[in-house]
Amino acid sequence: MQRCIVTGRVDTVLEFLSELSSLVVLRLQLSTLTGTFPSKILRIKSLTVLDLSWNENLYGELPEFIQGSALQFLNLAYTKFSGKIPESIGNLANLTVLDLSYCQFHGPIPSFAQWLKIEEINLSSNKLTGQLHPDNLALRNLTTLYLMNNSISGEIPASLFSQPSLKYLDLSQNNFTGKFRLYPHISSSLTQIIISNNILQGPIPNSLSKLLGLETLDISSNNLTGTVDLSFIKNYEKIGYLSLSNNRLSIVEKDDSHSFAEYPTSIWSLELASCNLSYVPKFLMHQRNVYYLDLSNNNIGGHIPDWIWGIGPSYGLSIDLSHNLITSIDTNLSNRSIRNLDLHSNKIGGDLPLPPPGIDQLDYSNNHFNSSIMPKFWSSVKSAEFLSLANNSLTGELSHLICNVTYIQVLDLSFNSFSGLIPPCLLKHNKYLEILNLRGNNFHGSLPQDINKGCALQKLDINSNKLEGKLPVSMINCHMLQVLDLGDNRIVDEFPEWLGVLPLLKVLVLSSNRFHGPIDHYGMNKQTGPSFPELQVLDLSSNSLNGRIPTRFLKQFKAMMVSSGAPSMYVGIIETSASPPITSPMPYYYYDNSVTVTLKGQETTLVQILSVFMSLDLSNNNFQGIIPNEIGDLKFLKGLNLSRNSFTGGIPPQIANMRQLESLDLSSNQLSGEIPPAMALMSFLEVLNLSYNHLSGMIPQSSQFLTFPETSFLGNDGLCGKPLPRLCDTNHTPSAAATPGSSNKLNWEFLSIEAGVVSGLVIVFATTLLWGNGRRWLYWQVDKFLLDVLQPWIRSRRH
Repeated sequence: MQRCIVTGRVDTVLEFLSELSSLVVLRLQLSTLTGTFPSKILRIKSLTVLDLSWNENLYGELPEFIQGSALQFLNLAYTKFSGKIPESIGNLANLTVLDLSYCQFHGPIPSFAQWLKIEEINLSSNKLTGQLHPDNLALRNLTTLYLMNNSISGEIPASLFSQPSLKYLDLSQNNFTGKFRLYPHISSSLTQIIISNNILQGPIPNSLSKLLGLETLDISSNNLTGTVDLSFIKNYEKIGYLSLSNNRLSIVEKDDSHSFAEYPTSIWSLELASCNLSYVPKFLMHQRNVYYLDLSNNNIGGHIPDWIWGIGPSYGLSIDLSHNLITSIDTNLSNRSIRNLDLHSNKIGGDLPLPPPGIDQLDYSNNHFNSSIMPKFWSSVKSAEFLSLANNSLTGELSHLICNVTYIQVLDLSFNSFSGLIPPCLLKHNKYLEILNLRGNNFHGSLPQDINKGCALQKLDINSNKLEGKLPVSMINCHMLQVLDLGDNRIVDEFPEWLGVLPLLKVLVLSSNRFHGPIDHYGMNKQTGPSFPELQVLDLSSNSLNGRIPTRFLKQFKAMMVSSGAPSMYVGIIETSASPPITSPMPYYYYDNSVTVTLKGQETTLVQILSVFMSLDLSNNNFQGIIPNEIGDLKFLKGLNLSRNSFTGGIPPQIANMRQLESLDLSSNQLSGEIPPAMALMSFLEVLNLSYNHLSGMIPQSSQFLTFPETSFLGNDGLCGKPLPRLCDTNHTPSAAATPGSSNKLNWEFLSIEAGVVSGLVIVFATTLLWGNGRRWLYWQVDKFLLDVLQPWIRSRRH
């Protein structure tokens, strides 16, 4: 029955199988099963083989197993089986293959001690915890043990590496601690050891060199220390994949050139990132099969030796030399066989090197190149999918030959000195283009007006140029667009409410242009369907927009009113796996997608936008009238800036409902009345500016408001109380904080959360500055984000 299409829910369709007491083999892999699998089938004593793998919508739990089962082969991989793995699974004494990988099991890892016949165990990518105990590992027939991507902790038993039949071991992406220990006189059949992404410490054991059959060794991303002489490689005649990256190791090369011929020539992937190297290891000049070489984040300086381009196979070398001190390379690589080249974040200057034809991924960003782009360059990269020349000093106009780069997905030419018009073909003919970043150049003229319906753009950033004219209405053909940043140009247009039809748009930045007129005009009134349903960041600051802020304008921002509760990147540009598969070290490039917003009075670069980050900036326009009470419905805003307008009336007390607000700027308006006492409860608020209005009365004397400086309240002649030096007379009633009996309308729903729940809630906030490692081809270095905690609110509750 394998690879069948079973219709209906399996809990009813397959229930009859549990009555077949003589059932021996049941293979239903790749059968599109849905529903809950009848657990009674797993208890059939005669069953020897059960394969339900690759049914991604199949649910179930493991039953309590009884002794006497004949089950030898159990494969539930890539299903949604969940729950704990019962201890009684040890009763399956005849088990030879157990594969529960990529399921949803949790709880302690089971004991292996009773599986005397077991040959393969794969429990990868679950949520298993606990430790590996040495007494569970006396398994003479075990050849494969895969436990990657769980939360298993404790030390790795040294006895594990001495199992007589064990060949393939993967314990990566867990929480193993302690030292990497091996028995001094180890004798093993191991060909693969992968223990990367743990918390192992101490030196690499000398006895590791006695594992002569190793073909794969990955100990990267731990806290291993010490000096490692590359001559240890000579012990491994068949070594193909070697990764020592991202530890605290210092790699040295003590052998002289006469010994390099003794090194194995089987190496196809070598990763020595962050290994304190000061030069390219010279033994590599005798290699000819290196498919992937990672020497990033070292101290390699000077000129890159020309021989390095010849160490790869005929089908091409992938090499990462980013984040070094390199000053020069061969300026003509056109006769080299290179598939992927990353030189970003070095000190290379002069003319832009001509890449080899057929290159797939090329990153020259963050260097000192200062030439124009030769026409031959565009011919060399015509099949490229990724091209970044950002943060250099490149000049000249973009040639129409750029239109020949037809498979490009990511094109970043930002922060250079390019000028002239933007070639229309960039938006018209590139059906694969997902990211176009031309930020920080000198492009002028209008945006290309003709955008085809096949537009695949997810991010368009042309901020800080000299663009004029109107926005192309054909931009609505870009249904995948999530980020549109056209700030700091000279665009003359009305507010483009028609952009609201883009279903995925999350970031819209139109600041510092010449947009004019009201945002409440006929187009918005006749718009059908939801408008801006996913918008999280809107920046219309420093334009000439006027009129009132209509209620329906605020009500359309549904994403600012709710929180998904889980972080997610605002754009997923290139599909990549969490880490490159061990059998294919293709450099999965990573693109630092960033948006610059004004937050807390300063420009902040957000490398990734989380679902919890929301911002609205309408400052420095000509808006007038009252601030609508509905502003308080945008409960999940982090930043709100309405300064330098002509708003009148009072501050809406509903602003206090914005429980996540960290920065509020209402300065330089004509607001009057008292500061709503309920605002004293906005414990997340870190930056407040109410200066230069017509506010009066006592400033709320809460602990939160006392943290704000005097400048937050200047220019309001009627205000009194700390932090202003002006004391209030006896006619002013102190407003320490809002009370339940206050006449001000305040949504108290969020204040009723139990303190026990609050203490366990952590909201991840996305204001990292530009990531230190820059763009990485090895996808998935975990980005670091600032954390917002609820401690200030808890303290205010206790007071």
